[in-house]
Amino acid sequence: MGPPTTHVNLTPAAAPTVLIVDDHHIFSELLGDALAANGMHVVGRCATLAAALESVAAFRPDVVVLDHNLPAGNGIGGVATIKRTSPHTRVLMLTAIEQRSVVQEAMDAGCDGFVTKRHSLADVIAAVESVVRGETPISPDVAGSLLGRRSPVVGGDLSRREADILQLIGAGLTNNDIAGQLRISVNTVRNHVQHVLTKLDAHSKLEAVAIAARHGLLTSDRANPGPQ
Repeated sequence: MGPPTTHVNLTPAAAPTVLIVDDHHIFSELLGDALAANGMHVVGRCATLAAALESVAAFRPDVVVLDHNLPAGNGIGGVATIKRTSPHTRVLMLTAIEQRSVVQEAMDAGCDGFVTKRHSLADVIAAVESVVRGETPISPDVAGSLLGRRSPVVGGDLSRREADILQLIGAGLTNNDIAGQLRISVNTVRNHVQHVLTKLDAHSKLEAVAIAARHGLLTSDRANPGPQ
């Protein structure tokens, strides 16, 4: 398949750029039109992972909306390459598959969000907008299958600093951003993040945020923690 069609529209140059990777052409067109109507610049639509990687290298989009099931491979297998090619690009996994194993694999690969196609187009657009803002959206139905039953005291052993850092992870901040805001070293942030993951029994930041949201750990009065 040749290079994807690039869509030129009248959105401002500063509009978030989005690449859609999905082999269901009608869905891809509908989503592209809806995103453009919501102020985003759809730089292209791809049906294969190979074409997607070429487009990421060419356009370096802000967000890639990536389907899991693609011809000659799956989307998860390309996440690491996308991140290496365009480090600022965030990846939203969009799929009809809801199995725990797929969700875990996507998070381990470095996806920045996960939403299923069982949701409305409006929900998918909201997830893309959330990723653009640096947040880590995850479908409630997926979070339920991932987390299962957990103790009501999940997060009860987090220290004040770890709880603060969890808030900032939930806001989509990077380790460098957190270090700057809290005026601590990046290595110290990494250590705290690892403690948070261990205490929440999470394998990634995305899973930690999903657990925290499910248990109300992102609604404390430390929404904007500062240096201590």
